[in-house]
Amino acid sequence: MSGTQTLGFVLGGGGGKEEQLPRNFVELLRWRVSESPEARAVLRSVAGRWEEMSWQQLDIATEELAHGLVAEGIEPGDRVAILSRSRAEWLLADLAILKAAACSVPVHADAVVADIAHMLRDSGARLVFVQDENQAARLEPVLGDTAVEKMVLMVGPAQKQGQLRWEDLRSAGRAHQAEYPDALQPRQRQLEPDSPASIVYTAGTTGQAKGVVLNQENFLFEVEALGKVMAGVLDASDIHMLCLPLSHILARGLVLTSVQMGYTTAFSSGLESLERELGEVRPTFMTVVPGILERIHGNLEAQLQRRDFVTRQLVNWATGVGRRVARLRRVRAPLGAVLGVSHLAADALILSRTVKERFGGKLKFFVCGGAPLSPEIAEWFESLGVLVLEGYGTTENTGAANVNRPDRYRFGSVGPPVPGVEEKLDEDGEILIRGPNIMQGYWNRPDESAEVLDADGWLHTGDLGRFDEEGFLYVTGRKKDIIVTSGGKNVSPQNIEKLMRTSPYIHQLMVCGDGRKFLTALVAVDAEAVQRFAEREGIAFDRFQELVVHPRVRRLIASEIEERNHQLAGYQTIRRFTILPESFSLDAGEVTATMKLRRQAVEERYRDLIDAMYEQNEERADQVFLGES
Repeated sequence: MSGTQTLGFVLGGGGGKEEQLPRNFVELLRWRVSESPEARAVLRSVAGRWEEMSWQQLDIATEELAHGLVAEGIEPGDRVAILSRSRAEWLLADLAILKAAACSVPVHADAVVADIAHMLRDSGARLVFVQDENQAARLEPVLGDTAVEKMVLMVGPAQKQGQLRWEDLRSAGRAHQAEYPDALQPRQRQLEPDSPASIVYTAGTTGQAKGVVLNQENFLFEVEALGKVMAGVLDASDIHMLCLPLSHILARGLVLTSVQMGYTTAFSSGLESLERELGEVRPTFMTVVPGILERIHGNLEAQLQRRDFVTRQLVNWATGVGRRVARLRRVRAPLGAVLGVSHLAADALILSRTVKERFGGKLKFFVCGGAPLSPEIAEWFESLGVLVLEGYGTTENTGAANVNRPDRYRFGSVGPPVPGVEEKLDEDGEILIRGPNIMQGYWNRPDESAEVLDADGWLHTGDLGRFDEEGFLYVTGRKKDIIVTSGGKNVSPQNIEKLMRTSPYIHQLMVCGDGRKFLTALVAVDAEAVQRFAEREGIAFDRFQELVVHPRVRRLIASEIEERNHQLAGYQTIRRFTILPESFSLDAGEVTATMKLRRQAVEERYRDLIDAMYEQNEERADQVFLGES
């Protein structure tokens, strides 16, 4: 499948001027600043107040920082790392690195130190931007084994040799700019479409992280393609609320797309303050991962259960009306007078208050990616009047290769390809992607690059999928994660895990069963939801670990799994499960920074528990056998 092949920006076109296409992202940024210098580019919270930054202010700040990097000895092509949570300074650092003709290396703020050290060593980064003194302290013990010469602290004082304050770098940049005002231009003129722009490490689910080399053309193409997808839907008046890490390629792509489309990026201070900030900023769209939507869904469902009978019935009626309206609008069918009036009443009484006002009242849609989302949860949000646009892509293809459109979407699908991208399925159902968004390769790993990039330019994603008759892609599993039971049945565990996580009581779940007679699961329960259940049921407990093995909690989880087993074929059902005392964690190496399961690591840690679930006669307090399905 493919979109149109004619893409390109027009810089300075019209009015008899010659049309010019940007060769690099710096030229695109220069165009945006010239087009709307006083327009708002960024919103950030400082000491409880929201501060605006215009495109011109952003340009001045990044120019100073870029000169500062040059003053610190950064040469064209040098790697500069960024280790921080998402904040305005992250974006400024990224754009300054581009302006200095260097290559950025994003590092997830919660990555374990050993992984960070590997990324710094492997990339050869000479300088690293860190969020604060806490991150600096984490890095200190491992810096001696890397090429890093300086750390720049975005916040707080620089207390040790080799550290600079953010303002010190800007000050050094101003001095350098005053003495060498044209120092950046020769560097930027040398930036070609194939010049490396960023090395983005992707952990995958096994082995050490690999550096994905993305060039200037990759980013230019991605923001242009997303701009085409959202044309007529988003413009410079829109506000994008960012609560994902910018080390996540989807989040970074949508923030960089603001340079093309001109909308504002609002940086959330964190999930704990997100609900308050949504009311203050009133964004029009948000980028999320499924886990955030699952948590919102679970919390709202739990709150509803605590309301009185009349309120629950009203909400059920309103969401039913919303669901019927959404289905008709999806096929562009008329609502009819009765349903139209009912929807107005439902929206005024329930829907706006239930969800829309929680998100500031202006939210048009969520853009969701990074992992599969349950179609039921997407439909649930739609019934409340908030659309979820699921997309698909990998770091190796610079983020979004597919995305649903506001006027063309299907739940359970990740949408058609973005314009300019070709896609097809290999003989075994693997999704292959080709286009200007495909990486140059893995940093310093030619053999592994050759394994995923074939001679015809196709990226072999490792994901399995299918297309419907209108070109919508459905991701059905992960090629290497397929479970083959002893009966010869092929099972995609992700689909089952996604279904089970629709339970408000199940936070994480991993399906096991390769080479076995039936499937089992390791379950991490949702602590808040289970504790609320215990309070309602009058279950006394001192520690959470006591609660997860309580017989009534085991029966609760069993009923949730059994209910969902009815939606599966017999060989896909979970026959036995074990409740774990804690969730899978990044620190333990059980999930990646984007919360994807590292199955091999989880299986190794819980090998005894998994084996015990297949011993028919063993009875354990933390295991439940569900019987034949």
